[in-house]
Amino acid sequence: MSTSALGFQMSSNKKNLRRLGLGGGLSVLILLGGCATGGSVGFPGMGAPKVKNPVAALPDAFRDMPPAPAGESAAWWSQFADPVLDKLVREALSEGISVQLANQRLIEARNNGRATIAGFAPRLTVSGVADTDYAMGDTKLTSATGAAVEQQTTGTAALRATWEVPLFGRFGSAVSGAKANEAGARASLEAAKIAIIADLAAAYIDLRNAQQSLAYLQEDLARADSLAAIAEARESAGLISLADKGLSQGQAAQIRQRVPDAELRVRGALDRIAILRGVVPGSLDQTLAPVQDFAFRSEAPLVDAVPANFVRRRLDVARAEQDAVLQAAGVGIARADLYPSLSIVGTITNLSSLAGNPLAQTLQRGNTSPAISIPLFDFGQRRASLKTADARFQQALLSYRSTTLNAIAEGQNALSAYGQAQARAKAGVDGERAAQVRFDATQASFNVGLASFKDRLEAESALASARQARLANQAQLSDAAIGLYRTFAGSPGI
Repeated sequence: MSTSALGFQMSSNKKNLRRLGLGGGLSVLILLGGCATGGSVGFPGMGAPKVKNPVAALPDAFRDMPPAPAGESAAWWSQFADPVLDKLVREALSEGISVQLANQRLIEARNNGRATIAGFAPRLTVSGVADTDYAMGDTKLTSATGAAVEQQTTGTAALRATWEVPLFGRFGSAVSGAKANEAGARASLEAAKIAIIADLAAAYIDLRNAQQSLAYLQEDLARADSLAAIAEARESAGLISLADKGLSQGQAAQIRQRVPDAELRVRGALDRIAILRGVVPGSLDQTLAPVQDFAFRSEAPLVDAVPANFVRRRLDVARAEQDAVLQAAGVGIARADLYPSLSIVGTITNLSSLAGNPLAQTLQRGNTSPAISIPLFDFGQRRASLKTADARFQQALLSYRSTTLNAIAEGQNALSAYGQAQARAKAGVDGERAAQVRFDATQASFNVGLASFKDRLEAESALASARQARLANQAQLSDAAIGLYRTFAGSPGI
């Protein structure tokens, strides 16, 4: 019978035999697949370890009550009532480098999970070989039909299917690990969003604080230079002492020395915001130009006073939990390696003539065979690998517990810090008000000759210090509110 190079024709009898063989093999595969996905069928304890009460009991409530909620917490940063900050946050969430990195890691984890699951599917390979035999000397080749030929070329094509049956919970552990890895990456993405919002808001508050502080210094310097000029004229006229003149000039020099540091602080805050936004430093200078009398706002986000709910939303706790699940999956896989592995191989081969005298018939074979691998001499190594995986799992559990306890402490500290910042901010406002009253009274007394030049300088210096302190306290209160946002996992809705 004549065949082509790609001919895979078979007789009807051989087709039926092949169908019977492959059909029986498929039935075995389905049955074993059910065992593989079912985990430890008849083998208790072969899957991933189960955990009960990995952390100590949590308190019923935080020691300090949280502040009253204000506004919609999902867009918490908008409570600063600053359109520039709103725009920066929106752009950073879509263009920030840290968010983009976290998103790519999520894509990587998701595809790694798909690859892990797909790795348990049967593998199909196709191969082909061409062989040519030549007659040497007077010897002739005899074909399958009995004819003498000078050369004979035959082709062999093979279709091979293999499947290692994932028994003893291997498949379930692998799927659990893949899901945990993806869930951890997703939590990292959300954490990156929370971090970039908090970092950007903190950098923005620091910038406005630095710009306002620089503006105050420049005003103080202008007044100090004016007083120094007055002091010099009065000292020349003999109205004040040389010491008072030196005091006024020294005060002006001290303020002038502080101006460069304030300018560097502004520059650093501008560059930090640009980096968080993922743009070239300096490109946002015009957008972030100084705002006169910037109003600091410090509304705290809506927080949950129940520690259990708070911990449930903390993304670092979620990542630690998923890492423990991932390590538990590793224990399940290492335990499955202690037991025999079963592979099923199915092959279909075809032999036909490619050149020269044709073969008498095309030869085709199909077979399905199981292969069992039993760990004997490497059993000790596999058992050591299981103990190593279990040690990693125990470390992950301890890390999970530590992360949970630290989260509770951070939540309490953030609430306490916000309360203390409120007290400092109020004290700063009261201090500036008192310094302003002193300055106004001293200036009025100085104008009518009832206060000395030194008294006037001291009152002005005290007012400048009180104004800077009030400004710093207001910025700290805003930072404490941002710290609450960061600590309480971005507040509900994020």
